[in-house]
Amino acid sequence: MTEPTSAYLFVHFIGDERNPTDEQLYFALSHDGTHWRDLRPAGRPALTWLGGERGTRDPHIVRDPRGGFHIIATDLSIHHRGGWGPNDGATTNGSTGLVVWDSPDLAHWSEPRLVDVASTIPGAGMAWAPEACWDPDRGQWIVFWATTTNADAPEGAPEAALNNELGDRTNMYYATTEDFRTFSAPVKWIDRSSSVIDTTMIRDDDGWWYRASKDSEITIERTRNPYAVTHEARRTDDPQAWSFVGTLTDILGNGRYSCRYLEGPELFRYNDADIRVVDGRTMAYGLMCDQFGEAKGYLPFRSADLSSRDPQDWAVADDIDFGTLKKRHGAILPITAAEYKAVEAAFAE
Repeated sequence: MTEPTSAYLFVHFIGDERNPTDEQLYFALSHDGTHWRDLRPAGRPALTWLGGERGTRDPHIVRDPRGGFHIIATDLSIHHRGGWGPNDGATTNGSTGLVVWDSPDLAHWSEPRLVDVASTIPGAGMAWAPEACWDPDRGQWIVFWATTTNADAPEGAPEAALNNELGDRTNMYYATTEDFRTFSAPVKWIDRSSSVIDTTMIRDDDGWWYRASKDSEITIERTRNPYAVTHEARRTDDPQAWSFVGTLTDILGNGRYSCRYLEGPELFRYNDADIRVVDGRTMAYGLMCDQFGEAKGYLPFRSADLSSRDPQDWAVADDIDFGTLKKRHGAILPITAAEYKAVEAAFAE
């Protein structure tokens, strides 16, 4: 890609779960990352998945450095399962595969396919909220997701036999792939005493990897080795381990930024022309969180330094207009002006 990115594509689902089309994929475009335009109304998704669970949620879109684009998403329809409830079965008998689309140009997309990533995890009940990051050092994708395990360990066996060393059965796993078709065996990546889910990750220009996860808070960590496995979040001077930076609650001093209110964190970097300076701090990064607790859609933040606990390096981005549709657990991809026009021509109604 020679043309610089100057716009954005937002891929998301609606999430009201009242209709089958609420749990399909919608596109929105923006020239500045602040003002968003929905390309289609509710009921007219851009991409649809009718295999597996007959619904798809939590999409993540990536640009392949070798050319083209990929979307990965959760294979799940709460609507078809009859709504959330004690007997919905979403985490006990749910899909252990991810839905994948490929595209050469963002305008033309392949038929979706279901790829298995979690069935070899003992007692796996689902594979949720996937994301993918390109590792330029190893030339492969790191794909990660949440799985709840439901089987009990054999009598006398350590809890680690089922990858639940700290007690809670929902952990983050990763696998690697070069083509989003063949995946390595899953590796337990994050284990907490509380449930951990909805991890997002980004690599900066200096080779540091940052991730934000929903556990008991929205927790931020960093490392130089994204494959490092962790238990409880802790601070360390070892650059090859994940080191705890802080939580949104701690950094910004607001209890409404805890896991009771927020989920689905999503990290991205603004295009250079759209970076805001707030109180002298250059806010290059965006972090969006889904306000699921109050059914409000996304709450966006900006950050000047993802490694900082200084509240001046963080700010609520209260100037963003996300458009008409409620946007839940999606992803923002910086795109070129030509790609903007191609998506608009292909999907706008």
